[in-house]
Amino acid sequence: MINNIRGAFSSIWNNKITSMLTILGVVIGVTSVIVLISLGQGLKNDVSSIIEGLGSNVMAVVGGKIDTKNIKGGSQQANPAQFIAADILTEKDLTVLKKVPGVKSVAPMTMISSPFKYKGKSATPVVMGTTNAFLQSVNMLKIGQGRSFKDNEKDKSIIVAYSLKETLFNNSNPIGKKVTIGNQEFTVVGIFEKPKSSVVSNEYDNMTLIPFDSATSLNKDQVKIYRIMIKGNDNADVKVVKAAVQKALLKSHKGEENFTVMTQEDLLGLFDQFLSLATTMVTAIAAISLIVGGIGIMNIMLVTVTERTKEIGLRKAVGASRSAILFQFLIEAVIITLLGGLIGLAISFASTWAIKANTTLNPEITPQIIAIAIGLSTIIGVIFGIWPALRAAQKDPIEALRHE
Repeated sequence: MINNIRGAFSSIWNNKITSMLTILGVVIGVTSVIVLISLGQGLKNDVSSIIEGLGSNVMAVVGGKIDTKNIKGGSQQANPAQFIAADILTEKDLTVLKKVPGVKSVAPMTMISSPFKYKGKSATPVVMGTTNAFLQSVNMLKIGQGRSFKDNEKDKSIIVAYSLKETLFNNSNPIGKKVTIGNQEFTVVGIFEKPKSSVVSNEYDNMTLIPFDSATSLNKDQVKIYRIMIKGNDNADVKVVKAAVQKALLKSHKGEENFTVMTQEDLLGLFDQFLSLATTMVTAIAAISLIVGGIGIMNIMLVTVTERTKEIGLRKAVGASRSAILFQFLIEAVIITLLGGLIGLAISFASTWAIKANTTLNPEITPQIIAIAIGLSTIIGVIFGIWPALRAAQKDPIEALRHE
């Protein structure tokens, strides 16, 4: 075994340029796969931290039926359009939900698409209409300066996104200033804290809130509820409250289950399913380069076997068995791919560090990902090295010794 490893390194060193070009294919493949998987893992972590920031006793009611029981199994095919339905949930649902045992607060959410302006400047924040109960439910949004608004249409107050302080107000204090949404004027009474930097937090970095009644007025007095946030009592069993909420809504909707009540666990499972699918698809595409690298290894090993025909003949003449010859060349192929894998792993660490330093993405290389890199390298070496090794093992010693 030791002699085979030494022989493999000696062969690689004697054919440095050829070996490096062969290893390069594996390096590119391994780096691509690791970086993409780590990006997917980082995105999952970001989403998980955002959802966990909602609180374990917070639930969201969305329009459309999503089978949350099958989310973890992967059989659920949820339609993203169900999350933005605005004609299913009603004001009657809000009244019904407030009376459900174990429910502490209920907050409707609607969206505004009207232009957002300040002194001739335009911006495109995510403007949402809701109530103070929303801020009490969602832990991730904190008011850094100022105060909240009142829950009525007469209060034309607004809490602006942290990002607007720089883009719209030139880093000046926006409290007390007037902004225009559609044809209505609002007074800035608060500004949100800057959220933790991540690709997922960009939506919250851009979120601006106004009273729900004022939003309804901007929507031409049409009540459009995209979702309802529910916060349970601190000592309440979330599963029990969820069941009670589903029962109350089912009665309110006259037996038609055209809604979904999602807990923190359900949301985590749903987004994990989406992100896992996306990561798998992109990684599968990147893995093609790893296969191409494996083909390159097989090609160079076949050439190596031909060049070392006389050496194979001499080894067989002094008693080397077919299995010994096969093992020798297979070890060489595996070492080449392992070297490529280790170099690719090192480049991946450098790449993820550069991505973290220069973007809002937070890729994470876990021990499982490192194991995948080493495992893939070994498997590629075995799969694409077996044929050249068999060719070497099957050579006739007499014919091999005659080879020039």
